[in-house]
Amino acid sequence: MSQYENNENYGNPGQNNLVSPMDLLVNETWLRQAVEAEELACSNIGAGLNWGSAFGDLILNFELLGRLTILRISLNKEVRLLISDWNLGTATKIAVKTARERIVEKLRLPTPEVRQHILVTLGNDELYGEEFISNRKILRELLDLLLTPQDWETIAAVAADSLKQQIIYQAVGEKISA
Repeated sequence: MSQYENNENYGNPGQNNLVSPMDLLVNETWLRQAVEAEELACSNIGAGLNWGSAFGDLILNFELLGRLTILRISLNKEVRLLISDWNLGTATKIAVKTARERIVEKLRLPTPEVRQHILVTLGNDELYGEEFISNRKILRELLDLLLTPQDWETIAAVAADSLKQQIIYQAVGEKISA
């Protein structure tokens, strides 16, 4: 039996049945039962966002979950544009990667202030008419809230270390080939 043929088991999220993950994502009944099963087990898997009691409402509202994905992608794009403007050369890639990791971390474990700001942003219908959020002012405000001075220090340190390693590698490589 293929994973797509075993669809009658949506109603029992605790079993290890082979079904398409994409089918499960759009099956509201299965998703609700999976959330209930986690609550009955009094456990927190920790694989998703840590939104406390608001997480259940967020994950069951496919429109808000989609908007959160668009917001995350838009923030990633905005931080890439911001860092690229700084002309960091070869350190740009690692700086962007580190910033994106920090953004995901902050979205997974938002402070109450960040969570409130994100919920307001998710509720703003005007932002979600396109594939990405084009309002750079709102994205920059969110980046200012998400990425603290300590985060920027980490990003700078990782980028500087990457550049240092490249310089040492080049210098040693030139001596060997000379």
